[in-house]
Amino acid sequence: MGTPVPEVGPEVMVGVVVAIAAFLTISILLGFFMRKKAKSFGEWLVGRRDIGPLVTGFALVASYLSGWAIFGNAGLGYAYGWSGSWLIGTTCVAGTSLCLVIGYRMRRYVALGARTVPEMLRVRFESRTVQALAGFAMIILLIVYSVGQYKAMATVWKITTGTPFYGSLLVTAVLVLLYLIVGGYTGTQWVSCFQGIVLTIVGWTLGITTLIWAGGLGEISRVIETQTFTAPNGTQTGIPLDSYTLPLPPPEGLAFPGVDYVGVIAAMFMFLLMATGFPHNISRFLGTRKITKREYWIMLLILIVGGLTPLWIGLAGFAARTKWGNIFMTSEYYPMYGDSAPVYASISAGGVPLVSLFAASVFAASVATIAGMVMIMATNITRDFIHNAYPEASPKKMLWLTKLMLIPFIAIPLYWTFTSPPPILSEFMAGSAVAQAGIFFFVVGVSMYWKRATKWGAIATIIYGLVVTLLHPKAYGKIVGLYHWGYWALLLMFGSALIYVLVSLTTKPLSKEKLEKLFPK
Repeated sequence: MGTPVPEVGPEVMVGVVVAIAAFLTISILLGFFMRKKAKSFGEWLVGRRDIGPLVTGFALVASYLSGWAIFGNAGLGYAYGWSGSWLIGTTCVAGTSLCLVIGYRMRRYVALGARTVPEMLRVRFESRTVQALAGFAMIILLIVYSVGQYKAMATVWKITTGTPFYGSLLVTAVLVLLYLIVGGYTGTQWVSCFQGIVLTIVGWTLGITTLIWAGGLGEISRVIETQTFTAPNGTQTGIPLDSYTLPLPPPEGLAFPGVDYVGVIAAMFMFLLMATGFPHNISRFLGTRKITKREYWIMLLILIVGGLTPLWIGLAGFAARTKWGNIFMTSEYYPMYGDSAPVYASISAGGVPLVSLFAASVFAASVATIAGMVMIMATNITRDFIHNAYPEASPKKMLWLTKLMLIPFIAIPLYWTFTSPPPILSEFMAGSAVAQAGIFFFVVGVSMYWKRATKWGAIATIIYGLVVTLLHPKAYGKIVGLYHWGYWALLLMFGSALIYVLVSLTTKPLSKEKLEKLFPK
């Protein structure tokens, strides 16, 4: 330690602005190029079902990793040491691989008329109630998750340019709106593929470069053992950062996922289940064509390489802690705090080229996830609510109304970020991630494989999951004495599983004839 934090000069600002502008320009052009495949409402929703494994694979990488992995994971590692991000890399690989196995079956439901994830549930359970309830739950949880994407972009912009982030986020939001309106599902899929390639290459490069810059794993390990936890804008606690768990004092400390092995186990299940639980991940398979076994293995390889990216990003946070200690947890770096670490590490380790590429990759990851989530929330309103209640509604009117609904779902989390950005990005987003993992892994993923699942099991699971989400330790959990993040997360995920199975087993499933259509031999 003792290395000065680098100054952000005009050359960094120029490089970052040019890189981000180039990335956004390519994204817009790809969206406009695909507009011919988004003329009807059906094509705008799922394209022409002709998307191959390379595009689907990298698009899934982009939507899953998002701002928390390509950016927030470094802040988590910086703030909490080994307990912050030691398991994320390998668990991401397991999660995305599981998502491939389960998600590819979405093609069967698209062939049966489904055009959204909740509509797949209507087909599966022959229940418009399940479709509407799932759409409602997705809107609530995805709005929260969208805030983290904007915060990631805001942080990298503010640090690298030295200017307020409001204008940059507003311009980005408008450009995302444009390519969504014009390109629809196919445009989003191709843009996300491009973004997935960018963030995978840059993430690996950042991790390897900062590892060398910090002196290697040996030096990082030596320094981490001497560091102690400091809360954002708080005082040092004397708690070392060199173990897999962080024994923070209750009750506030118990809200951290890595406080003990209960939290660690809960975090592992969260990352495993949320890949499939995220509706913006499963939706990547709505327009995928039939692929061969060889193409399937190619897609799996893409997901493995992309899934390891968070591990490399986490190294940038460790490297920053090695060089600068706890400096980013002081009020000088409000409101970014530990999330500042990878930006300054990229400047020191690779200069203008690396920080420019890193800034573009943060925007790539965040924009890919925002686009996927916003499209889902807009179609939740039109396809899963309005069309669900009035099937005779004009497709042309539904298309224009869906495009109109993109605006509020881009604007609401943007306003939240402007007024109250979360201090530690990954910590904030974990709440929404657990809820999506607990609810939709079972209701969507397992339902595509388990014949005995019923609509009442799905309904009970969604309601249970939303109620327990409100009992997060940093929300209303303290009212019922629920302070421990790990117990809350396990209660939500395994409780959802229990409710889903028990209610399904005690209620009537679809008839044998109907199930044979959904589960052909």
